[in-house]
Amino acid sequence: MDEAGGVYPSNEYGRYCVPEGLEDRPAARAVIAGRAYEPDTLRFMRQHAGDGDIIHAGTFFGDFLPALSTGLAEGRKLWAFEPNPGNFAAARKTVALNGLANVELTNAALSNRDGAVLFRTRDAEGRSLGGLSHFVEEPGDGIESVSAVMLDYTVPLTRKVSILQLDVEGHEKQALRGAWHIVHRSKPILVLEYFRQEAWIRRTFRGLGYAHRGKLHSNHVYSCDPLEV
Repeated sequence: MDEAGGVYPSNEYGRYCVPEGLEDRPAARAVIAGRAYEPDTLRFMRQHAGDGDIIHAGTFFGDFLPALSTGLAEGRKLWAFEPNPGNFAAARKTVALNGLANVELTNAALSNRDGAVLFRTRDAEGRSLGGLSHFVEEPGDGIESVSAVMLDYTVPLTRKVSILQLDVEGHEKQALRGAWHIVHRSKPILVLEYFRQEAWIRRTFRGLGYAHRGKLHSNHVYSCDPLEV
């Protein structure tokens, strides 16, 4: 057992470090059973990565990392973000298990400003929340202060981004505002979990032509150009 702990299942895309105590989470159950989690989302992102990078936020233990990393063109990168320290340690182990040299993994939340945010990582009994970790406003038991970064200040301006995928527990607007220049420069496909707010996206990124194109599992897909989902 190493610093990340857990179990080490595999599926068609690679091996994973699932943190101990989180084996009952949907993503963990899928990979422990030898299946991909959200297979339609993974196939779509691999098919549409093109010649650009992917930004993937809400990495959990890295259940998306092997599939997305191996779906990128040569020289392209997967920019992955996970604020929960325990999840980050597991995701880092997943990267190492698969030798994913094109993954830039950061232990931080995404926001519209650099700094820190409060993040609940444990429940009232002290058990890890894993992928259910979420942002809060007040400090308390089970809550940690975690680093927050703006994508515009983290992903170099020289990088072309094909897909921006967010699973950030209600923090989508802040994360997207922090990626204003990336979105205007690259016009990436947006894959946003539980975020069906086309009017807000069109208003925030006025003139780019974003429209809701469909849904993959719980992820809403937006793009500037017509797209089959």
